[in-house]
Amino acid sequence: MVMAGYKKTVVGIVPEDWEINTIESASERIGDVDHRMPQSVDYGIPYIMTGDFFGVNGMNFAKAKKISTEDFYLLSRKIRPEKGDIIFARYASIGAVRYVETERPFIISYSCVIIKPSASCNAVYLYYIFQSASMQKQINFAVNTGTQKNVGIGSLKNFFLPLPQYSEQTAIANALSDVDAYIAALEKLIAKKRAIKQGAMQELLTGKRRLPGFEGEWVEKPLREVALDIRTGKKNNEDKTSNGNYPFFVRSQQVETIDSYSYDGEAIIVPGEGNIGEIFHYIVGKFDFHQRVYKVSDFAPDYCGKYVYYQMKMSFGKHALENTSKATVDSLRLPVFHEFMVNLPPTKGEQEEIAIVLSDMDAEIDALTAKLNKAKYIKQGMMSELLTGRIRLVEQEAPAEPVAAPKVVELPKQEAKGHNQQFDDAVMIAGIVNALYSDKFPLGRKKVQKCLYLLRRHQDESTEAFKKKAAGPYADEVRYKGGEPIARSANYIVTTTTKDKGTTFARGKNISQALGYIESWGKQDDIKWVADKLKFKKVDELELLATVDMAICDLEEAGTPVSVAAIKHLIATNAEWKAKLKRQIFSDANIARAIRELQTLLQGGN
Repeated sequence: MVMAGYKKTVVGIVPEDWEINTIESASERIGDVDHRMPQSVDYGIPYIMTGDFFGVNGMNFAKAKKISTEDFYLLSRKIRPEKGDIIFARYASIGAVRYVETERPFIISYSCVIIKPSASCNAVYLYYIFQSASMQKQINFAVNTGTQKNVGIGSLKNFFLPLPQYSEQTAIANALSDVDAYIAALEKLIAKKRAIKQGAMQELLTGKRRLPGFEGEWVEKPLREVALDIRTGKKNNEDKTSNGNYPFFVRSQQVETIDSYSYDGEAIIVPGEGNIGEIFHYIVGKFDFHQRVYKVSDFAPDYCGKYVYYQMKMSFGKHALENTSKATVDSLRLPVFHEFMVNLPPTKGEQEEIAIVLSDMDAEIDALTAKLNKAKYIKQGMMSELLTGRIRLVEQEAPAEPVAAPKVVELPKQEAKGHNQQFDDAVMIAGIVNALYSDKFPLGRKKVQKCLYLLRRHQDESTEAFKKKAAGPYADEVRYKGGEPIARSANYIVTTTTKDKGTTFARGKNISQALGYIESWGKQDDIKWVADKLKFKKVDELELLATVDMAICDLEEAGTPVSVAAIKHLIATNAEWKAKLKRQIFSDANIARAIRELQTLLQGGN
């Protein structure tokens, strides 16, 4: 029985006032590029393949294959992606979609199709419709099997979609975009936390950085002297049980369950076959394990098991791959474990403290991952309700007869948006000053400006306020009517101007308020990035990096391949910038070095 106010259609039950259209009727144009495979170049126009898709609507322009400007124009003679288009994967990763949010030039591979929505179809709404259950069913049904599975453009044009009024499409798109923005922010934060943890492991587990209060020489010991019992289990896969009482470790990341246990205590679990050196489990308690899974346990009194676990996660993989037994599959034998050298601080106390620091980082990542999984689950529920009209986001006329109350979909909490770009800059400037200030070395405006520019690039935020000034990307509005005067009037910072040193910055009495905003906005890692990457760079070096980066952005936007010569030409043809080329810091070698460093520094921010 269909509820009043709804109708049964080819895509399921939808509101009576919704139309059912085809993709072709909801689009101005659908097409793909010339199928010729272009030659790669070092710098040029990004050539996006489905392998460059990542995260929520992400496309990795920095790591994508690059093609020449000439090939770009040849390939895009028929059609090219523009802001507001939908990209549909019809070969590899069939059914994956991306909504084009950028105006930068790029081209897609022949495995994708470009859909240009009509004026009656909201592009973001169409992007989400492609992810709906009803559309995925149509895609799966239309897949052609053969040498390479694919969906034909003819089939794609005939896919059906529900189409409410444009205002309701927009409301649905906005609601789902909000939850996607929340998911993307969580994914970015988790990635940063993992990178920070990886850096901490490299420092703390090698002795490059010591925790306060510890000293003395580190030593190396073979694992057989650290863990006194290293052996495989006696169970097979068929011994596992659903909803068993104890963990059962097999040759995968997935932990099964079993109704018996063979060990009770602290142990590290490492598979001896499959994904060698990639899977490590740490447990304290009762468990059982597979006959091709190793248990590392019974740690000698002077050694911390959790610390050894982190050492193995960092270093055992390389050792294992160098010493694997070559049979049908790579496998590990007991001597590989016995001979692994563990790098150890001189005391168990330091080992335990290091393990606590890394465990806290893991706990934070796990908590954020749980939030991410919950948000993804909520999004699926929202899509199910909103894209079928079971929940309406626009006011409807009162129904002729009672209908069931709509389900309530929990939305993730969003950050309050009570601040604008100027206030955001004021807080970030305070954070930069707090991170870089030193009693010994004056912190000048030029350095603060360059750091703010690079920070915005690191955050993938707009740098529109920064202009091509003689001092090199420079934002007058930030200095005179934006972040700097706001930060000064709020006493987040204080400035002092002298004839010999110019304007210098120091911490203000209310800087803790700004640091509180940074924490509540989740921007601590961004300020830490400034401290880690920029603190000890001289102003000239920062000017080089910021100038070269702005030049690269201009070149890529214009579709011009990036090179030292192209950057020098851009600098030379700008009245404000051309004098830079007379300085040694802007030599060819230094510009080339800056190009390489920016690729790492901004982690794909170009």
